[in-house]
This record gives sequence, structure tokens and C-alpha cells, in this order.
Amino acid sequence: MIAVTEQKKEKAYRLLKSSALLQQIMFRYMMEGQIASEEGNLAWVTSGFPVEIPVAMNIGISYPEQYGAVVGSQRMGPELCGFAEGLGYSQELCSYARSSIGSVKHPDQSPLGGLPTPQALLACNNICGTVLRWYDTVSELTGAPVFLLDTPPLEGEQPEHHRDYVRKGLDKLVDFLEQVFGKPLADERMQEVALYSTEAVGLWTQCLEACKAKPSPLNCADRFLTMAPIVSLRGTDYVKDFYVSLLAEVKERISNGVGAIKEEKIRLLWDNIPPWFTIFRFFNGLAKRGVVFPADTYTHAWTGSIEGDNLFDSVVSIYSNVYLNKGLDAKIDKMCQLIQNYDLDGFIMFSVRSCKRYSLGQLVSKELVTERTGVPGVVIEGDMVDSRLFNEAQIQMRVDALLEMFA
Repeated sequence: MIAVTEQKKEKAYRLLKSSALLQQIMFRYMMEGQIASEEGNLAWVTSGFPVEIPVAMNIGISYPEQYGAVVGSQRMGPELCGFAEGLGYSQELCSYARSSIGSVKHPDQSPLGGLPTPQALLACNNICGTVLRWYDTVSELTGAPVFLLDTPPLEGEQPEHHRDYVRKGLDKLVDFLEQVFGKPLADERMQEVALYSTEAVGLWTQCLEACKAKPSPLNCADRFLTMAPIVSLRGTDYVKDFYVSLLAEVKERISNGVGAIKEEKIRLLWDNIPPWFTIFRFFNGLAKRGVVFPADTYTHAWTGSIEGDNLFDSVVSIYSNVYLNKGLDAKIDKMCQLIQNYDLDGFIMFSVRSCKRYSLGQLVSKELVTERTGVPGVVIEGDMVDSRLFNEAQIQMRVDALLEMFA
């Protein structure tokens, strides 16, 4: 009798049917990384790296930050971060970096046995400066050489000398990859990869923009999970299949008036990386109270398309202008734009202790965003992987105070 009652009870959130295809694609991605490593053909890359270039050179790719999300979701953050801390690394260091270093040191105690061993480490500092020292440490542990693509921070428009500097960095990248892996970059292959990347980004962008609908067809947790292929598989020929499926499901929800949550009452913006170890508990808990997140600053960061007559110039523009490589004014503008375009009632800013570059200035941003949009917001504090730094009771109190404003 109890089982029947539970079966009939509808959850506050709705699962995506395309999740099954997502699991298949990500399993393929992991297997390809393992095979590439065994063949001496694997590079680790940071999330803001122009991955289309190594992909066009038929080099396998793995993302340590994405692996950090896996570590967090399996609640292994404190243990793996603790391994790095045992080596002398501070708890103030990024938990992606700490969990990565810990997993390299102790792969037998890490989810999935850790990431496969890299033959090269490709970092771009458009997302943060920690990546270089992080990869330097992994280099010491694995022997893989490091390449840094330097993209100086932007304030306003990108000056021509800045573009020239980054463009020369791309040339050096190609030379580096040719030396390490012994493979040339063919123009035809680069064009093919750029097309695959652009098609996938276009479909992903349509999925994001579809959340302007009321009720929103996707919630925050949905987008954080379904963003995985656009991060790790841009430029591959099969990534498009998943986003075709996801977009079809999103459109079906809209046409049927079905939202991501059962009863949409309050529409909020999310700012920053999510707490991976409690992502479902947190967002589904709010869904029970009618709170949905039709937009966020994190998943909207992967919307740049490589196109035009000069593909490398396009790469320069896209990867220099990522969200975290811009000043505070640009971030405030982006939040205000999302609040307006998605007709949002307020916002939650997650101050992530690990990600200083993302969290810097949030207290100031909060006041300025409210002043410009007229909607209230709140800042909560914690971490994306290290659950030791997440005070659930304190966070709940602050979120409750925000939601009382809509009562």
C-alpha cells in the first residue's frame, strides 16, 4: 500500500528523457579518453581552452574540472582534497585543483580510477590563474609537459595588440602539439571541427533560450548536467546528436505547457558553479517550494561559435571574451541582461570559496544588480567540491529570507 502511494505521488521536478542518451555519450567520452591515453595521445585541457584545435589534430581530450564535478557528485571531495592537503597544499586552494592532485596521487582511491594519464597538459588562464600551477604540479607527478595559452583580462573592447598576442599564442600551441604528438593541423580538418562545434553550440544556445518560456522547460540542475557534452565534446561529430534530442524534448515540453518543475511560482537567476555534492538536494528542494532557475551565468558561458573566413581569428575572439576573463562591469551587465530577458524575480549568488575569480566582487555586484533591475538577491557561501565548506543551515536561512520577499 505504501509503495503504491509513493508511486502515484508526483515529484516536484521532472526528469529528462534525454538523460539516457547523455549517459551513453559521456561513457563514450570516458572510454575514448582511456584509449587515447593508452595510445600516448591524450591531453588534459582546462574548461576555457580552445579545444577545437587539439580535436582537429585528432588528439584525445580529458577535462579535470569536469572530473572534479564527478568527485563532488560522488561526495569524495573531502577525501581527495585531503590527499592534496597532506602534500602541503592549502585548503584555500581551488577544490578542483586539490581533488585533481589528490586523484593523480591516489587513483586507486578515486572515482573511476582517476582520469587517464595525460601526455600533455593544456591550460588557458581566461578562467583563472590557478590552472598553471595546478598543471605544473600534475606535470611533476606525470611527466606530461605543460602549455599555457595566455589571454590577458579584458576591460571593454579587445585592443588589436591584445588580439595579435593571443593569435601568436595559438601558433605556438600548434607548434607545441605537433612536437609532442607528431601530428600536423590540416585546414580542412579544422574547418570540419569548427562546423561541428558551431552546430552543437547553436543547439545548446537554443535550449538555453527556450527557458524564457513560462513555465521554464529546464531547471538549473538540468542545465548543469546537460552542459557536459558542450564542455568536453565540442568539435566531435556525435555531440550534435545529444543536443538535437535535448532540444526536441525542450520544445515538446513548451508545446505541452510542461515545466521543469511541477508548479512554477518564483523564477530566479543562479550565479556561479553549483555545489556538485548536493546539486539535486538543493535545487529539487527549492523546486518543492515552486522555485525554478530558468537562467544562470555558468552554462551561458559556452555559447561562442567559431566561424568566418579566418577561424583562428574567431578562436581569439571567443576564448579571450569568456565570462571570467572580463571585468566586474561586464559580469553585472550579463546578470542584468539575463534577469530582463528571462523575466526573473530575483537571484542567488553562490560565493564559492575555491573559485576566487568567479566569486570576486559578488557583494558589490549584488547591490548594483538589484539597483539596476529592481529585483532582490542573496549571497550564499560554500564550495563546489569540498562539502566541508558548505554550511547547509546557514545557507537555508539566507535563502528563506530571500523567498519571504515573494510571499
